Amino acid sequence: MTLIAADNPAALLAVMLGLVLLGLWSERNRLASKIPAVVWVLLGGALLSNFNVIPHDAPIYGIIVGVIMPIAIPLLLFKATFTRILGESGRVLPLFFVGAVAVCIGAVVAYALVDIGPYGPHIAATYAAAWIGGMTDMVAMAEITKLPPEVFAVAVSASAPVSIVGLMILVTLPNVAWVRRHLPSPIVDAQVESDTAIVEARPELDLVHISFALALSAAICWASAWIANATGFGHYSLFIVTLIAVAIANLFPGPMHALKGDFELGMFIMYLFFAMIGATTNLTAFLTSAPLYFVFGLVIILVHVLIVLIVARLLRSDLAEAIIGSGANIVGAAAAAGIATSKGWKSLVTPAIATGMLGKAIANFFGVAVFQLLN
Repeated sequence: MTLIAADNPAALLAVMLGLVLLGLWSERNRLASKIPAVVWVLLGGALLSNFNVIPHDAPIYGIIVGVIMPIAIPLLLFKATFTRILGESGRVLPLFFVGAVAVCIGAVVAYALVDIGPYGPHIAATYAAAWIGGMTDMVAMAEITKLPPEVFAVAVSASAPVSIVGLMILVTLPNVAWVRRHLPSPIVDAQVESDTAIVEARPELDLVHISFALALSAAICWASAWIANATGFGHYSLFIVTLIAVAIANLFPGPMHALKGDFELGMFIMYLFFAMIGATTNLTAFLTSAPLYFVFGLVIILVHVLIVLIVARLLRSDLAEAIIGSGANIVGAAAAAGIATSKGWKSLVTPAIATGMLGKAIANFFGVAVFQLLN
């Protein structure tokens, strides 16, 4: 039993929007801004659900992730011209592939360090697929490796908290002085310098522009879902959304650049998405059934982040690009785009989505390789 029932969408939406407000407020508070806004939103949602204020599962959550969140993608991409994408974020894709290999190395290291029983190779391969491609690939890899359903259920319950930890590590890295000293970031520096200007120059609210942007985003999502289902690639609708939105941005750069409030609205929706992620994290189920699996997964994530940072340092890559390349691996396209959005790294939103969706296409190849190596 929870204080707010799952069948009370208005109350749950009020809570979700309150968490968004918490995140946005934290960005303007001198003390609260020391912790990234995404962390406030995630932790707020997780605490409320695990203290039985709101449920872990509710119909409104499905609407947020299935209907509302996809609409944010075009809103974040309407100004993503190829000149800007190629000029400002060309190294995200190589770092994404480095991250994919790093996930596999982490899986092998975790298998060597943490004994989780006879299904160790299966879990290693399943987690590798999950943190390169996502839940769809995790399910597919469990089927490929013949992982028993009861073991898979425990693995899933442990994977969500690990992903949350990984997300928090990524959004916190720009605030760590040691990391910034060894891995410089002109993108982060430019955003820090412009924070005051952003607060002082609030975006103008134009209802005509916002209505047009929302209608166009919804139409793009509708067309993408139809194309994905008609071609048999239903799991890739977000990728098609990205392609259409980027095509519109490049075919009509003038009108798209003139839009006001589109990116800010997309950012707002992404915070709502993070609030939902936090709310669905069941810490009680994890603590009672899957602590060893959590340690196993945490080793994978830590090895992954460490390798990505080392390679980024060797390649003299931008810290922001390394974070987005890593995020596209371990938390997926939408959450990686959310990181870029919340940090104000507008040039990295499109690479976050594109590389994250690419992960879905290649994840099971990496997973099978890990399974064959360890089995």
